[in-house]
Order: sequence, then C-alpha cells, then structure tokens
Amino acid sequence: MAGAVRHTGGIAKESAREVGAIGRNYYLGVDLGTTAGLARLYESGAIDCLSHKVKPSIHERCVGLAAILDRMITPDCIGVCIEEPFSGQFSSVKALFPMMGVAVLVCEQKGVPWVLVNLMKLKVHATGKGNAKKEDMQAAAKARWGKDLGPDEADAAWAAAYMADRTPL
Repeated sequence: MAGAVRHTGGIAKESAREVGAIGRNYYLGVDLGTTAGLARLYESGAIDCLSHKVKPSIHERCVGLAAILDRMITPDCIGVCIEEPFSGQFSSVKALFPMMGVAVLVCEQKGVPWVLVNLMKLKVHATGKGNAKKEDMQAAAKARWGKDLGPDEADAAWAAAYMADRTPL
C-alpha cells in the first residue's frame, strides 16, 4: 500500500492459510485524520491494523480514503465503525467532515452497515475513562490483542471493537 506509515498484521496481503487461521468475517474500524487508522477485527478475535498518511489537500484525502475503503470493505465485512470527527480548529473540521462523508458513502455503496461513534464513547469502551489519553488507548489495545499499535491504529481497533461488542450475530 503506497503511503502506509505502519503496518501490523497483513491487511494488504494474506495467504489462504492466514485467512483460515484468523477467520473471514470482520468489523472495520476507521479513525479519520491526517493519518488514517484502519483496523479489521475478526470474529475469531484476531486483529490487523494499519495507519495511512493521507495527502494534504481535501480532495486528495477524500479520493485516497475512498480507494482504501473500497479495497478494505469486502463481502466478509460485517459492519464499519467510524470515529466521529472532533476538533476545535476549523481547518481540521473542514477536512475531516468530508472524509467522514466519503466513508459513509463507500459503506452505503457497498451495502455495509455503518455507525459513527463519539471519541469519548470509544475511550470509555477501551479504558473505562472518557478522558483517556492516546497512550491509555494503546495500552488497552496491547492488553486486549497483545500487539503494539500506533495511536491511530489503536483508535481504529477500538472503533471496530465497539461495533463488534455491541452487534449481535
């Protein structure tokens, strides 16, 4: 994947043996930002994550995110959980809200259920505290999945877990 910042688990390429070991059905968590975090949480409990540095212009961010989500949302995707944009700076809001719209649009085009979740709810789900820091989210991810995740990956992982833990199969 061009532009990938950190890759932890094989989202881009999987062998048939790996897919059989971790399962097929998964929830996708999405953390929007200048570095997008994405995580697939499989029904088996396995997880793979990546972070992807997006281009500076809003147009390039939206087109790039659409391409990534188009590849990652497959028929095996049970649902997508998108962290709601939050920022006190207008420049961030100006970029994040179009990205959120793109993520919702791709989900709708693929016919996959989606949900937006507030960052505070993700923090409570992950750590029990609504004011948890990035490091707390990463430590909670390490405790649950045994992997060292970057901050964007951890947020995406908790978004996927939030949906998985609340969705009856």
